[in-house]
Amino acid sequence: MAAYRTTIRDTSDMTSYRLPSMVGVAKGRGHLPEETGAFHIDLMLAAQRCMDPLSLLNELYERVSQYLPIEGFLWRQEHDEVSTPFFQGESNGQCVLHNLELKQADVRLGKLAVCAERSLSEEESAWMLRVAQSIAFALRNTFLFQKALFEANQDPLTGLKNRRVFDTEIAREQARFVRYNIKSSLVVMDLNGLKSINDTWGHDVGDRAIRLFSNGLQQVLRDTDQAFRFGGDEFCAILPATNLYGAKKMAERMSAWLDAHELSLPSGELINVRTSFGLAEAEKNSDEKEWFRRADQSLYHNKHKFKQTAA
Repeated sequence: MAAYRTTIRDTSDMTSYRLPSMVGVAKGRGHLPEETGAFHIDLMLAAQRCMDPLSLLNELYERVSQYLPIEGFLWRQEHDEVSTPFFQGESNGQCVLHNLELKQADVRLGKLAVCAERSLSEEESAWMLRVAQSIAFALRNTFLFQKALFEANQDPLTGLKNRRVFDTEIAREQARFVRYNIKSSLVVMDLNGLKSINDTWGHDVGDRAIRLFSNGLQQVLRDTDQAFRFGGDEFCAILPATNLYGAKKMAERMSAWLDAHELSLPSGELINVRTSFGLAEAEKNSDEKEWFRRADQSLYHNKHKFKQTAA
């Protein structure tokens, strides 16, 4: 049987499909299967187990490469595309591209680019098209499924993970701390004066301020950290294996980044985007709700202090 995985990928990253092993697949040399019915049934059963289009393309590759000298596949629909490892996007001395249009009745289901070591014969191309057509709906459906999962976990304005993902990740980080006793920190942030920006320059400028802040947040965080838009002008960051001192240093980096990146308007005006921070470490004999409450209280205290200073 094929080496497949049906584990749902990390939906925060559209490129993080889980790959089945492609080791040890022998490439065919033009001997098509004698019993095509069994071949199609096996492929369609494998398609039912796949949760994302890349796993399905790899299942296709593993089977087709036993009969044809195939290097890889790329499936494209409108502006989206998914390709297997080692797919070459241009015809050259080692690769010949064959483009197949997939459709059922009047429904267009994308295009499949086949990278082969040589030109396929008319018989081979016709067989390859029939095979691809048999999983065309499955390719589209797995892609739409993964896209829906991704959009359900992503803030549309900033591209950051949303509140739904935050609730899951903070509970996971709290459980990790309880088990391994490695402290992590939570940083809660609130943009100062966003309402004033909206009232003065309009909500489109306010959206630009939010996007500017989210871009800076992603730049100052480490690869292991996670950033979230909690809602409105509130953001959160989970810093694994980081104590309170490390969280304070992250807040300092974020403040320095905002100082260096003002929001420029077409009129020539410059807006300083500022934020208040609330910090808290994970603690034993507690839970994720209490952890967030302590960070939120710290934010409230610092926000109040900021307003007093501004006044």
